[in-house]
Amino acid sequence: MYGNLIGLFLKQDLKLRNLTMDLQNTSSPQPVQILSFPEHALIKQDHLALFAQADLLRLIIQLFSLPSIETQTMLEEGITDLQELLQYSNLPESDRLAEVFQQVRLQAKTLGLETWIEEYHRLFEGSVACPINESGFIRRDKGVILSDIVGFYRAFGFSISRKTGEKADHLIGELEFIVILLVMLATAPGAEETRITHETLSAFSFDHLSEWLPAFCGCLTKTTILPIYQLSAQLLQSTWSGIMATNHLPRPERDMGALEEDGTPYECDIADD
Repeated sequence: MYGNLIGLFLKQDLKLRNLTMDLQNTSSPQPVQILSFPEHALIKQDHLALFAQADLLRLIIQLFSLPSIETQTMLEEGITDLQELLQYSNLPESDRLAEVFQQVRLQAKTLGLETWIEEYHRLFEGSVACPINESGFIRRDKGVILSDIVGFYRAFGFSISRKTGEKADHLIGELEFIVILLVMLATAPGAEETRITHETLSAFSFDHLSEWLPAFCGCLTKTTILPIYQLSAQLLQSTWSGIMATNHLPRPERDMGALEEDGTPYECDIADD
């Protein structure tokens, strides 16, 4: 049963003990200047669904990390309760997500590791065919973007491992932070703590991840030569859209497709130095 596997990937990679804090004395790094959320979204959350959503994001994070034998093994053998995990997540179109996950697993099984690693480096490192950082898509001062993200991270005791060499606006870092907020939302002891965590989740999504994730997924789909990355982009976009809907997170006011067409404020093929 998935109920016995909650937090499987969280326990491996996140130091949740570092998140022990007094939420009543912690405010969101920036005031939430968006809409008011329905009360039921704050006090009647399905805790198991939040844990399942966090675990799904942890799975997806592995797909955007440097490919390894461990990644292939995890995809081929380690996800035995995926269907149950998706059911508990309460995400829309869970059956379709399961199909995409299965296609990713089949690709990982047949894809040579060296080929996978080469494409990873071509896409995300070196010449950077597809930026995997927020500042590679958002036309705002890079220092301001990074400073604001770090402010969110510090307020909740989160920091990116120095071993990875990732910057604060790296996709993996932002997804890891969302994972932490989902877990904190699931374990919040009271209504006030729940409200603060939900407001922070909403603000970070609105100001950062949701601003560039659709453009990133579109860029990756067009740029990659490997089906596994096209499928991973689809999986990321669909899962994140489902998490936004399920948790009543605000969407950017302007249409993401229109923003990509007129080039403002997104760039697909230019990454800031």
